[in-house]
Amino acid sequence: MTTISSLNRTTPAAATSAAAGVNTSASTSSATGKAGNGSSTVVSLGANGAAPVSTKALVWENRTRSTSATLMAQNMDNESLAGRLKGLGSELLKQVAYDGANFSQTAQVAPGGTQADTYDMLVSPSQVSQHGMGDNQISLSITTRSGTKVELKLDAGDGSIAVEATVDGDLTETERKALGKLSDAFQKSIDGLTEDPPRIDLAGLTQFDSSALASVDLKGQVKINAKDTQTLAFHADNSQRTVSFNGPAGSAKIGVDLSQSASWGSKEQQAIALKNYLGQVDEAGARGRGDSTMIAMFKDAFTGMNSDYGTPPAAAPQSIALEDQDRAMTTGLADFTASFAQTEVPSNPARPSEKDTFSYELSQKTSITGTSQMNRGISQQQQSHLNAHYHAPVKAGAVLALTLAPQSQNYKYITIDDTASSSTSIGYDQGVLTTATLEKHAHHLMGVKQFSLGKMQSNQSTPSDNSLTRDLVNTLEPERVGEPRLNGSQRTQMLEALNSQIFLQSNPNLITA
Repeated sequence: MTTISSLNRTTPAAATSAAAGVNTSASTSSATGKAGNGSSTVVSLGANGAAPVSTKALVWENRTRSTSATLMAQNMDNESLAGRLKGLGSELLKQVAYDGANFSQTAQVAPGGTQADTYDMLVSPSQVSQHGMGDNQISLSITTRSGTKVELKLDAGDGSIAVEATVDGDLTETERKALGKLSDAFQKSIDGLTEDPPRIDLAGLTQFDSSALASVDLKGQVKINAKDTQTLAFHADNSQRTVSFNGPAGSAKIGVDLSQSASWGSKEQQAIALKNYLGQVDEAGARGRGDSTMIAMFKDAFTGMNSDYGTPPAAAPQSIALEDQDRAMTTGLADFTASFAQTEVPSNPARPSEKDTFSYELSQKTSITGTSQMNRGISQQQQSHLNAHYHAPVKAGAVLALTLAPQSQNYKYITIDDTASSSTSIGYDQGVLTTATLEKHAHHLMGVKQFSLGKMQSNQSTPSDNSLTRDLVNTLEPERVGEPRLNGSQRTQMLEALNSQIFLQSNPNLITA
């Protein structure tokens, strides 16, 4: 739980400069942050005050002091570009939650020769303002249930930091508390995105108080190195969650459908399903030689998007509810579509068309039909598709070092094209179980081209395929074929065992009756 401090988070520096040791010009500025008379300030935070001293001479957009400005001075002094936004997202959101006021501030390193403890230069606001100009840019947009929109923007460059918060209406006390509770989650998402390699940390942002907030949107653009940029776009509301990201390792998209809460299982069932899906990703990564960084980012994002759906809304009257054996035939997770692809790499200079690639798709779709609880049908389909290409040495354990020299051109070029599906269906007529089926299918295709001194010696394609269809009516109701009716514990064990069998199996050799 996040508590909002009673600290006055935004105080005009002109009113506190003597106590806080802030050197200001004779110009005035408003508490919401626009410098007056076209001038600004060179500031040393902390002389004889609680705020820390910056060893750099900083030019500020305006004289509005705040805890956010104090952090800006600290980060300019101590942090690399990746750490310039350290703590700022959390503090700025707390600041908005505390006073609900607009705030804008920019700090940039003054030109050489400017003393940190003196004011000796005037600049125009257009020269000072660095909003939207940094290499690292993060924005958070939150819409409350009452329709008020809160927008936070942070950006950092090699010599500047800028923050801005706008609130287009009045916030209720409940909305302020809901905003404050997201402050740590917002900072974690920033910290993960600015790491190298980046890490996708969105789980906290999905846990907003839906009784007070209607939607949350996060956008980020972060400089990873001298030439690469990582981008991210996230959205969450009561009906859906979506995220997409793109960077040097590759790109990904995930969409989660929250509109059919009747299909959600218990937290324990969801955890089992999530672990199973992540295992499918790991298996695909191993078979297709996927990039470990991209796989880790996808798994982090997939986990965050599916780790907790919150409290389901109250079911409508006469709506269809899933019973225990219906839930055994489903994963318990919300439906989703997910895919990622790593950046193509032309690793063989002698054959640039032979690229190392990896792409993977994963999805789940559930259908609940029927006219009543007594006449209902539930079906669910899981699907996956792996497509990959990679180079490998001819002999296991050998080191591959492809160059333009013919002597280096001894290798295998391998193509992987795999699909898998798992479908379940259960139906009732007048309360009587009429159908319960499980169908699984897996298809592997591996193509191998082998080269010696740059000339292809062989081209082989090896398919592998297997399917399974099971009628589960007698499993669910063994008394139909003269077997004893299951007691409570026996039935629970049977349903748990059945649920463990419904998941995707991408290896055809492991599909068994």
